[in-house]
Amino acid sequence: MKMLKNFIVVLVLMALVPSTVFAQNSKKKRCDSEDCVFEILEKLNSTDKTVVADAEKTLDSLANVAKMTGDSRSKDALKNSILPFVEKFNKVGSRDFLFSLLPMFCDERDACDIFIFVENESLADAVIRTVGEIPGTGTLIEKYIVKNHDDLQHKAALAYAVGKLGMSSMENELISWLKDADDATKIEVYNALLVIRTNDNTTKIVEKGAKKLYKSTIPSSKIAGMRLLTAIEDEKAMPKLYKALKNNNQDVRVAALDLMKPFANDKVCAKVVKKCKRSVAVIDVISWLGDIKNDSQIQFLISQLSSENPQVVEATIRAIFKIDNADGINAVKPMFGGDYQEVIKESMITYEGDYRAVLNDVIRTGDNRQKLAALQIVESRPDFGLCVRVRELLNSDNQKVRDKAYNVLKYVVTMSNADVLSALLENCDEKYVEQVQLAIRNAMKTATVENKDLFASTLKHVKPNIMPRFYNVFAYFGTEMCVNKLIDAYKNGDYKFEAREALLLVENEQFSDKIKEALK
Repeated sequence: MKMLKNFIVVLVLMALVPSTVFAQNSKKKRCDSEDCVFEILEKLNSTDKTVVADAEKTLDSLANVAKMTGDSRSKDALKNSILPFVEKFNKVGSRDFLFSLLPMFCDERDACDIFIFVENESLADAVIRTVGEIPGTGTLIEKYIVKNHDDLQHKAALAYAVGKLGMSSMENELISWLKDADDATKIEVYNALLVIRTNDNTTKIVEKGAKKLYKSTIPSSKIAGMRLLTAIEDEKAMPKLYKALKNNNQDVRVAALDLMKPFANDKVCAKVVKKCKRSVAVIDVISWLGDIKNDSQIQFLISQLSSENPQVVEATIRAIFKIDNADGINAVKPMFGGDYQEVIKESMITYEGDYRAVLNDVIRTGDNRQKLAALQIVESRPDFGLCVRVRELLNSDNQKVRDKAYNVLKYVVTMSNADVLSALLENCDEKYVEQVQLAIRNAMKTATVENKDLFASTLKHVKPNIMPRFYNVFAYFGTEMCVNKLIDAYKNGDYKFEAREALLLVENEQFSDKIKEALK
């Protein structure tokens, strides 16, 4: 068996290298005709949300491919299908989504075709915003504003477009729209003015308006005010952001924390925690600390693991794994397998730190509950580096741990474990035979025919009454040598039934006639 291990070591290393070849070589069905795109668009009319979501995902992918490749045929197919479809389509959410795709494959030459739909009142807002996302369309927007100056509608969308296109010539025009405008329009105008402003007076106008919005009791307006003030005042806006952390509305608090991120040094983090650790904002702050990956408040986070509020504990666990602080991780380890196992599992699956070290430690030092929890995580995020620890648990005194370890074994083995698995299959309890067979199959799935045959040829020492355990593996390998071994066992061995069952599992069509003939 040592010969087998040495023979395949190079292949093991190859198997451990992430493969991108499959994705690169897979031939994807092209969708560069109007009929093909229409077929996908029609699925947006479905009442099944899953069907609609899949269609949107496909369309988004097609649009991105058209953008990256610049393929004119794909672009035309998308444009010439989406525009006539959207005119008769009434689902606002999906309709707006379709408009959002257009800038990916349309340019200023296509803008006029899109802008025709501005006459449709229900589409006008989306049309204006879409055209504003297409570079070089400033003249089209300006002509529309001039033409409809005396009865101008959709000023919020127009302000958005002016800002996106950087149309400084419209600065005074936008300022004139502020009189008697609602908050939604003012917000878009202020945002645009911050982009196109040419003098300090315009900045003062925006700042004055932002302060009024900041004082609003309407969350969306208050948030807009905070964003504008932060854009103008930079770090000087921090006192207003600190104050917003006391707001009863979570959206306001989260927006304030988000705006603080560029300034979030250790001193800021300490001040935020001090202000909020005994308030309703504590969960928001915990999540924020995780997002910015700041570990200066790790002791505060560790203290929150004992909170009586489950939401606080869950947020803390997520934050600690994002931050990846050793003290924090060690504080969570005893909680494996407890009331918060699901959030721990979720966090470990996306954990960017030394995943292998954490689980190895839990398996090595934890109690049976923690070991089970660690094995459960391995099922969702396999790692070859956990093989040694998982194998140790195959001999656990706890049956639940032992059963779980056998179930997980197939997720952590490679070809380098072939000899160990072979010995395990010979000696394991009968109830674990199937799990070990699966482990061998997984370990050898990338092996060459030669190495599969080498594995089979090294089993001469196996006792006759144990050899049937390997028949399933031979069938999976499906090599000529393995098939011949099964045929010989069927014709001449003492375990004809097991050999026959294995022969029926062989999927290699090359030997189908040979197997049929043998089974007659």
